[in-house]
Amino acid sequence: MNSYQKLDQLAQQVTSEIMAQLEQGKVPWQKPWTSYGLPKNYLSGRHYEGFNAFYLHYITEERNFTTPYFLTFKQAQELGGHVRKGEKGTPVIYWKTSKGKAGKSAAGQEEEEKEGHAKTFVPFIWTVFNLDQVEGVDFALPAPLERTEVQLLAACQRVVEHFPLPQPRIAHGGLQAYYAPETDRVQLPERKRFNSSQAYHATLFHELIHATGHPARLNRFRDQGKAGRFGDENYGKEELIAEMGASFLCAFTGIKEEVFHNSVAYLQGWMRVFKADRTMLVYASARAFKAATFILGLQAAENREGLPAVAA
Repeated sequence: MNSYQKLDQLAQQVTSEIMAQLEQGKVPWQKPWTSYGLPKNYLSGRHYEGFNAFYLHYITEERNFTTPYFLTFKQAQELGGHVRKGEKGTPVIYWKTSKGKAGKSAAGQEEEEKEGHAKTFVPFIWTVFNLDQVEGVDFALPAPLERTEVQLLAACQRVVEHFPLPQPRIAHGGLQAYYAPETDRVQLPERKRFNSSQAYHATLFHELIHATGHPARLNRFRDQGKAGRFGDENYGKEELIAEMGASFLCAFTGIKEEVFHNSVAYLQGWMRVFKADRTMLVYASARAFKAATFILGLQAAENREGLPAVAA
């Protein structure tokens, strides 16, 4: 089995897990983040990106791990400890670059061209273990970051204010929230219509992630064409990018409140989307993280495409 086949296998496995969650009325990418923020590699201190950030957070919540910190088997040994016997690790994706023929991988990761040379992202599956699965190490953990409501609001406002130029116009009024690419405008209901400041900013983050697809920014829409109705492939990919990207921004700013209530139609819609494309989570989470880091002015580790990476 080659690396792309292994990636497809992992994508299908994770998608099956997510579909099972949706059947129970749970939306994993909307899970509130812990006070530690994004999952990190304990030894390097680097947070995981893209699909890895999403999946390790999901695993942390599902398995009730104390913190979202992880190590490889070898790293645990380097620290003088070992993975507890019988513990099951979590697969993550590590991408390496190589020059080759331009095309598209089985996971939907597109190859870029730089200075006339095609760049191919080759996936490798890595296994990591949560600190709770490791024995023999006296881990020194940082204190969880707890923001007051005032501090949280200030963090959210900084994200909005420092959106890279040119910024989309943000307008208020009406009952719907949406992004209009033709006029580069984010439209939101008045703040008083939201249950909380966190709900308002989570919705705003969703629309700002959409705005990163504009030709003046990441030009994501060029690959997707005109979005259709919910359930269509193009619409589903872009909407998942926006939802997951907003989730990443919530992690960075400290939003932990469950701010969305999901209808049966919404859940069933995502079930249809994932049945049609089992690799969508990998595709969307990579681009969602790229969009979030663009807004935050951060350079994604490993490569500018913002593909999932793991510190190993």
